[in-house]
Amino acid sequence: VSLAWRARAGLTLTGAWGVYHQVPDPLLYDRGIGLPALPAMRATQTVLGVQLGEAQRVLRVEAYDKRYADLALLATEPGRDRVVRGGGTGVARGVDVIARSTGPLGIEARTTYAFVHAERTDPFTGLVARAPADITHTLTAIAERGFAGGWRAGVAWRWATGRPFTPVASAAFTPALGAWTPTWGAPMSERFPDFRRLDLSLSRILMLSPRTQGVFYLSMTNLLDRRNVQAWR
Repeated sequence: VSLAWRARAGLTLTGAWGVYHQVPDPLLYDRGIGLPALPAMRATQTVLGVQLGEAQRVLRVEAYDKRYADLALLATEPGRDRVVRGGGTGVARGVDVIARSTGPLGIEARTTYAFVHAERTDPFTGLVARAPADITHTLTAIAERGFAGGWRAGVAWRWATGRPFTPVASAAFTPALGAWTPTWGAPMSERFPDFRRLDLSLSRILMLSPRTQGVFYLSMTNLLDRRNVQAWR
């Protein structure tokens, strides 16, 4: 169910509520590694929002609450055997902000910000812990400007809180295996460093014929050469 009410010119209030079901990945039903009797997963979602402005100048804010039940979880952490757990629960609450405007010199600016707090059942321990998607803050700012001759230049800055991960607290050498056996810390109790990236782009649109156009572009990703960490082994 979704509703939108235009309270006055330039002000719109929105709301939505829904129940969703999704069948787990067929791999999770495999008798060797999975659970053949897994039920469909369930999510209940509530969203409230407000939008100010229209066309080229818009500010939109949405707050949401998502509650999950009967989650089918596949654990694939490095150094650990795969585990499938059913009956998982979870919750995700957050706020999304989207702003778009045209500034001086014809510069078009777009900014998106997201805040989220997400928890779910940890497939290894059965405890409720941070979800892998618990990226507390995410910010993207983009500025673009068009020039004569079909040229367009843009710059984008991306920043996000580091992803959570489960640390190794200690390890003991097992002679029979000839390997180290880790002792794991609390699930999802640590985070990688913050993610930061600066990108540049340049493009040009050319009319190759009255019915055909071509787009040529050059992009430079991670201009500051930051070593962002998103996984470990």
